[in-house]
Amino acid sequence: MKKIVLTFVFIVSYFSLLSNEDNLKPYFYVGGYAGANLNLHQAGFRELPGIPSCCPKFETGSGLGANFGGLFRLPINMNYSFELKFGYQNLSGKLSKEEFIGNSEIRDAKPPYETIEVVKAISEHSVDGNIQAITFNPMFVWHLPYKFRWNIGAQIGYLITNQFSQEERLLSPDNIVYSDTKSRLRNVYQNLEIPEVNKLQAFIQTSLSYEIPFGKNMLLLPEVGVAYPLTNVFSGEWKIIPVSLTLNLEYPITPSAELDTVHNYKYDRDTTIIEDFATTEVRVVRTDSLGKLITDKKDNLIEFTHSITEHYEKFIPKKSTISGNLVINGKDNKGNIQKNPTLTIEEIEVSESFPLLPYIFFKESSNDIKATSMELLNPNEVDNFETNKLSWETLKIYSNLLNIIKERLDKNPTSRIVIKGTNNNVGFEENNTELSKSRAEAVQNYFITNLGIKPNRIKIEYQNLPDKPSNPTTADGISENQRVEIYSDNNQILAPVELSQIDKIPNPPIVELVPKINSDIGIKEWKMTIKQNNTILREYNGNIIEKQNWIVGDEPMPMYEDPIEVQFTAIDKQGNRYETTEKINISQKTIKMKREEIKNDTVFQRYSLIVFDFDKSELTANHKQILEKIKDKIKSNSQVEIYGYADRTGNSQYNRDLAARRIDEVVKFLKIKPENLKKYPIGSDELIFDNDIPEGRSYSRTVKIIIATPIK
Repeated sequence: MKKIVLTFVFIVSYFSLLSNEDNLKPYFYVGGYAGANLNLHQAGFRELPGIPSCCPKFETGSGLGANFGGLFRLPINMNYSFELKFGYQNLSGKLSKEEFIGNSEIRDAKPPYETIEVVKAISEHSVDGNIQAITFNPMFVWHLPYKFRWNIGAQIGYLITNQFSQEERLLSPDNIVYSDTKSRLRNVYQNLEIPEVNKLQAFIQTSLSYEIPFGKNMLLLPEVGVAYPLTNVFSGEWKIIPVSLTLNLEYPITPSAELDTVHNYKYDRDTTIIEDFATTEVRVVRTDSLGKLITDKKDNLIEFTHSITEHYEKFIPKKSTISGNLVINGKDNKGNIQKNPTLTIEEIEVSESFPLLPYIFFKESSNDIKATSMELLNPNEVDNFETNKLSWETLKIYSNLLNIIKERLDKNPTSRIVIKGTNNNVGFEENNTELSKSRAEAVQNYFITNLGIKPNRIKIEYQNLPDKPSNPTTADGISENQRVEIYSDNNQILAPVELSQIDKIPNPPIVELVPKINSDIGIKEWKMTIKQNNTILREYNGNIIEKQNWIVGDEPMPMYEDPIEVQFTAIDKQGNRYETTEKINISQKTIKMKREEIKNDTVFQRYSLIVFDFDKSELTANHKQILEKIKDKIKSNSQVEIYGYADRTGNSQYNRDLAARRIDEVVKFLKIKPENLKKYPIGSDELIFDNDIPEGRSYSRTVKIIIATPIK
């Protein structure tokens, strides 16, 4: 308790040194108090509820306790104040009562505890109360002369501890005990809660205090007081009258002295200039501000100096630069690079022979010619059909097989054809010659109805498997046997289709255009235009600089000897422009020009034999008739390349061997000099047609021949 009081006094004393000037009227006072109190207990009960006791009646008692807490005082005028205290108070005390027992029966204190008749035995009854409270004291203060104060008001206490201990003790003589306990004590109870306690205690309080100046602007007030209780401790009669001796300490809260103030502002600014590509107009931004306050007090003047440091960034547009160049390279099909190329466009005569596969493949169990791959014409479309107008695609030509035969029958009015229907001889089609017949009739009907061929020029035949069937044990072979075969008494009817044209071969075939741009801020867009005589050949554009490959052989191609201009423009994100124009020299080597200059020219001829039979390399009579014509095309200075192929049936090595045998049969018939010959047995390593369809597999069983013959 002593340490708490001393600490409180030290804190209040410290703050008193920081108080404002003297002679200023305080707003109010704050502080604390500490002291001791003598607790006078008055009672009128025999026993506490439910607690046995032999006491005739408890009447008086006393005890000592401490009190401390905080205070607040509000001056009303020079003579009166209002004060509030809030704190702690110990109200403990002990009630006791002596009793003459008289001729009561008691026993000897030593065994065998014989009964003794005692005339004068004294017993003490006691109740020791441990009672502590939180108190709240509103007081009216009358300021008397000579710095005395008379305080009157109330005290409200809330019990935070309400315990008691009880006993009855024999005081004399000392050689006896109670007969019922064989002890000098009875009715003993320790640290129990007071039954039926009233935790809220009310008092009327009055006190007298004296003001003693202490420290700077503080008051030390010794105070003596008494509080009269209005409530009992419990439901019976038990009141506590605390008489206190207290030491109060008050600290005034006063208004600040009125001082003159002056505010000075000092600015220190610096600016960093930043050139920025993204800035379009000048702008200034404050990036940070640091303030410092300096105070100087002189008499009644306080001078405040505000020192402010500010940093700014000034953004101004930065002009970007753009530069670059355009590199032009030639590139062959293997990726080899030629710098600063001269582009040569050379015309070459090319002819190609496309074999006719005289088979029409039907769907399983079907005789519907519309479900085949044949291109069927309406009667009003027949007169407009021309073989020479077909594209150079083998399967496209094959799909017009019936229309080509019609055109050739018209040119050979005495020729006839045989239409033979077959089946796969498996499942539903097994021995189903009626299906074979209906397939042949479907083809015959198209010739007669749509194409206008007279019936007497067509003969119908039908059977189960074809004479030269594909493998009937595989799905591919089975689908190839579901067909109609066409024969003719005139070899010209089913001869290969021969087409010829003049190809333009560019050298180098690819022109690589490599733009290079140096820009501070990046490119917004670019455009590249390839022109000849103001005719645009190509245009490229984008927003990412990357090289472009000009495939010269794609239309439109250069047509003149005039140089080709490549214009390249790049625009950066500020709108700055870079432009350059580069030229490519060109040489046109037309067939007419080459022959007029008496320079060598080359004619390329390509031939594909009619398909070989399934898994065969032997030449048929039809093959030999075609090869006889090819043999006439081969000159002493001709260079011949022969490529052999196979369908997907069988493994890769077997198919390469089969392709090699087919090439050897052709070479043996054509009698080509070894020094003029190149052979390429490819087999099924490259499937030149779609092998998921029977016509694609059939056309893959072939040999391609390329003849390059220089001419003058």
